Amino acid sequence: MIQTRLEERLQKEADLSWAEFELLMRLRVSAAHPLQMSEIAAQLVGSPSGTTRIADRLVRDGLIVRETPRENRRIVRVQLTDHGREVLSKADEVIKTNVQEVLGDHLTETEVTELRALLRKLLECNGAWQDARCAPL
Repeated sequence: MIQTRLEERLQKEADLSWAEFELLMRLRVSAAHPLQMSEIAAQLVGSPSGTTRIADRLVRDGLIVRETPRENRRIVRVQLTDHGREVLSKADEVIKTNVQEVLGDHLTETEVTELRALLRKLLECNGAWQDARCAPL
């Protein structure tokens, strides 16, 4: 229910799907080191072909660029464009506002800290915690 609401708002207000937002966010976090498509696919839930389709749309919309280094044509690196950073900033605000409305307005700071710890524990115990995917910014 919460994720559905966030996804709907993100699509409506920033014209991004959740997967597109997450891909853009990963690129921002790794700005000093452009990610390879294979690294992005490993961090996102889904298939490599699904990640390629997401990247295709983001390239078409001018939010990211793909680069193939001359020294290794098998690698495809991906970076945010200035327009991509602008759209991502808008999307950040959409997410922050909506997370505050659905969670923050109903939980104390202590409860939020406890919730984060419990969710991390569940992910770790089930082998689903990945620093690259789960660590807070």
